[in-house]
Amino acid sequence: MYGPFDKQLELRNVADGAETATASETGVTFPVRMAGDFKAIIYVSDVTIGGSPENTYVLTVETDSVSAFSDSPVEVGRVTVTGKGVYEIPLSGAAVEQRDPDAATIRITATLAGGTKSITYGAYIAPAV
Repeated sequence: MYGPFDKQLELRNVADGAETATASETGVTFPVRMAGDFKAIIYVSDVTIGGSPENTYVLTVETDSVSAFSDSPVEVGRVTVTGKGVYEIPLSGAAVEQRDPDAATIRITATLAGGTKSITYGAYIAPAV
């Protein structure tokens, strides 16, 4: 079951189209450390699998103390995309605080490697259900 969608907690709009190289989205101000249990929901509507060398897609949720993100964001969750579908990254305020004691913003980064790669996805934060 997927939680409610709040446009203010959207990490990436699927309408932004395909990513063909590693890219970080703009951070969203969010009281990460006080959020209790929540999750990042990622829906992949299109992805190029295979390739030579083989394509890989790793989506990471990162936090930082500033909305512009520094050169050293903190990874708090990740998933490897293996095809179209919905992926969830479970998160909690307590776990985030252990990794990033001053977390105030959250974002998603797609790390792409391989040959001709392309991924179209959207992502948002929702309460754990």
